[in-house]
Amino acid sequence: MYEIFFFVNPIGINCYESEQAIINAIDDSKKKVDYHFIPMANMTTIRNDIKAHKLPTCDLDLFNRISRNTFNAIKNYHTVKLMKGNKLARKFLLKLQSEINDNHRQYSKQLIDQILNELNVNKESFDKTRQMKYTLFSMNKDLQLAKQFKVETTPTTFIYNYDEVDNNFMIEGKVNEEEVSVALNTPAREKKYGTNNLHLI
Repeated sequence: MYEIFFFVNPIGINCYESEQAIINAIDDSKKKVDYHFIPMANMTTIRNDIKAHKLPTCDLDLFNRISRNTFNAIKNYHTVKLMKGNKLARKFLLKLQSEINDNHRQYSKQLIDQILNELNVNKESFDKTRQMKYTLFSMNKDLQLAKQFKVETTPTTFIYNYDEVDNNFMIEGKVNEEEVSVALNTPAREKKYGTNNLHLI
């Protein structure tokens, strides 16, 4: 059995592309895989995403706006997760990232309301849940997990094979489908690494 922990900037372009690669690799592998998206952000991850969008990193107003949007997106994700579970929270995250990165929409309250409506999430219940202390507790649990894994940048992916204790991997940076397929489908003694991103842990 495999378990994947994917630490992600909730509105980041590289994270969105990596999430799609992970999901495709899991689907192709036909293996039992539990996977978790863990949205997180810090100054480094936000600056890296600004660079990925080819925007100026020295614009303080831009940095503050993207920071607010990022942390609001994290809180919204946890709100949906508490209300509807992990599966719908992942759908929420992917829809949000698709709107921002594919359709070039700006993060806004109107966009969040649209996505909640598409997912049949009651807006009044969402607003109440968002203000509950359990939402902050859920966010803090993920923050502690990031500290435990010593994650400093996004995307960062951990792939654990519980049938082979020496066959666990970390991928720092953008993930491609081939890297995940290699980690999921090849015994440790036969693995050949095609990129510097894939590391045994």
